[in-house]
Amino acid sequence: MRILSALALLSWSSVVRARGSPEPNPPTWPESVSVFTPDSDPAEIQKKVEAAFAMNGNDPADSSMCNNGQFSNERFAFMFTPGTYKTDVPVGFYTSVYGLGESPTDTNFVGGKGVYAENGCGWFQVGALDTFWRSAENFHTSSAFAWAVGTGMTWAVSQAAPLRNVKVDNDLLFFEYVTGDAAGYASGGWASGIEVGGTVSFGSQQQFAVRSSSASAFDMPVWNGVFAGVDGAPAPQCGSEGNPSISVESEVPLIAEKPFITYVEDGGKFNLVVPGVESDTSGVAKPMKNATVVPFESVYVTDPSDTAAIINAKLAEGLHIVVTPGVYELEDSLEIKQENQVVLGLGFATLIAPSSGRPCVKVGDVGGVRVAGLLLEAGPWETTGGMLQIGETGKFEGSAANPIVLSDVFARVGGPTTGVGPVDTMFNVQSGFTVVDNTWLWRADHTDGNGGDDVLVKNSDNPVKNGIVVNADDVFAYGLAAEHTTEDNVVWNGDRGTTFFYQAEIMYDYMEDEWPHSCYRIGEGVKDHKATGLGCYSYFRDHAGSCAHGVDTGGGNFNIDKAVSVWLNGVDGSSIKNVVNNDGLVAEAENPHQFYCSA
Repeated sequence: MRILSALALLSWSSVVRARGSPEPNPPTWPESVSVFTPDSDPAEIQKKVEAAFAMNGNDPADSSMCNNGQFSNERFAFMFTPGTYKTDVPVGFYTSVYGLGESPTDTNFVGGKGVYAENGCGWFQVGALDTFWRSAENFHTSSAFAWAVGTGMTWAVSQAAPLRNVKVDNDLLFFEYVTGDAAGYASGGWASGIEVGGTVSFGSQQQFAVRSSSASAFDMPVWNGVFAGVDGAPAPQCGSEGNPSISVESEVPLIAEKPFITYVEDGGKFNLVVPGVESDTSGVAKPMKNATVVPFESVYVTDPSDTAAIINAKLAEGLHIVVTPGVYELEDSLEIKQENQVVLGLGFATLIAPSSGRPCVKVGDVGGVRVAGLLLEAGPWETTGGMLQIGETGKFEGSAANPIVLSDVFARVGGPTTGVGPVDTMFNVQSGFTVVDNTWLWRADHTDGNGGDDVLVKNSDNPVKNGIVVNADDVFAYGLAAEHTTEDNVVWNGDRGTTFFYQAEIMYDYMEDEWPHSCYRIGEGVKDHKATGLGCYSYFRDHAGSCAHGVDTGGGNFNIDKAVSVWLNGVDGSSIKNVVNNDGLVAEAENPHQFYCSA
C-alpha cells in the first residue's frame, strides 16, 4: 500500500529556523563527548575508549565483574570523523560510537576487533542477558576477529543496544562464546540499516528484530525473529519445539531513519541530518535520501548541567536540540511545540522525570517531530501522563507525509535505585501517525548490586501500570519491548495500528493466583490492527501465578500472526494459559514453548 504521497518529499520545506543569534559551529562539546579524526594519536584514542570501558564495561573472563557499570552515572559518546582507524573500540554501558560521515563507508575500522560489544558476564547463564544501554552507528568495519568462530564483528547484546547503519565486510555475530561451544545467553536486540557481506548469526539470542537491511545469509534466533524490509531474510515459518517463529515482511510501510550528525572537513563544522520520510521500502536503509541537512548554527548542544528551562528556551527559539551524554535532573518537562523539531540524545543521555509529576518529554499537536537516543528514568515520586507524552489534546490525526518518529527512545522505572514511582505509563501516544522505531520500556526486576535477594525487586515495588498506551490511530511500532509492568504491558486503543516484533516478560513479583492482565492488549473498540512476531514470557518467581492470555484482542478478529508464549522459569504450577485469546496453548514447565501462527 502506497501511503506516502509525492508531496511528502517536500514535508521538510517548513524546516524549523532559528530566530535568535546563531549557535556556535563547531560547538563546545562537554567532556563526555570525544571527537576523533584520522590524525588523532591512535594511542590517545585507545586510552580514552579503554578508560570508559574500565568504568562501564567488564572483563568477560572475570565472572565477579558481571555487568560492571550497569547503573553507572557515567555517559560517553565517541565520534569518529570520516577516515580510517585501526583502533579497537569496546563498548560498555551508556556508551555510543558514531561515524560522522554521510555514508557508513566514510568511516572505516580496520583493526582486529573494530567496534565490538562483549557479553556483560563471563558466566554463560547470564552472558549478555543484561548487556543493555549501548549503541553503534554509521560506520564500516572489516574486523576479522569474532570470538573463536568465523571472522567479523561481535555485538553480543540484549535490549536497548541498537546497531544502526553499519556495513560489515565479514560475519556479524549477535552472541559470544564463553567457553568451548557454550554461548552466553542473550535476550533479544535490534538492528537496522545493516549491510553484511557474510552471515548474520544470532546464536543464543532468544529473539531479534532486523529492519531495512541485507546480508548474504541469516541464521535463526532461538524463539522469535522478525525481518522487515530485509534482503536475504530467512523464509517465514511457524514455530515449533526446537524451531523458532520467523516473521518476514517484504516492506516497511512507513519510516524515517534516525537523525544523525555529520562532520564537514572544511572548517571542522557539524551538521544535523534529518532523514526523509519513506513508505513501502525494502533493502538497506538510505538515511541521506531526501534528507534535510541542518548546520549546527541552528542546533543547540546541551551541557549536562542544563535545566529544563534552558533547553525549553532554546526549543522556543526554534532550535533543534542535541542532548549530550549525562544525567539530567529535570525540574520540568522538555516541551516540543514546533513542527519538524528534532531532539537527539547522544551516549544514552538520561532524563530524570521531574518531581512535579510531569513527563520527561512532551510533544505537542505538531507533525514531523523526531525524538531519538534518549533514556527516560522515573524518579521517587508519581509521574502521570506518561514519561513520554505524544500529543496534547488527543485529537491530532497527524499525516503519513510528516509523521512523528521516536528512534531508540528507552524508559525505565527503577534500576539504579528502588522505591521509585508510581508511574501510570512510560509512553503515552495520543497523536496519529506516530512511528516507534525500537524501544525497551522496563520496570526493573533488579537494582544496583546485581547479586542476591537483597537487590531483587519484589512486592510490586517500582510500580508502573503500562509500558505504552496507544490512544491514536495509524501508529506503527517496529522493535517494541515492554517488561514487568504491574498491569498490561501494552494497551492499544487506536485503529490501524501496526507492530512488527514485540517482546515482553510478565512481572516476576506477582503474588496472587491469576494475573488479570496480558502482555499485549487490544482495546474493545478497535476495528483494525496488524501485529506479527509477538512474544510473551513468564517467570512467576515469587508465587505460582498464571496469565490467561499472552495476547488479548478484546474479542476482535485481527491479523495477529506468529505469536509465542514461553515459560522461562517459575514456581511450580505457574503458566501462560493461552498464547492468543483462548487458543488453549498452555506454556508451563512441562511444555515451555507454545507457538501460534494465525487465526
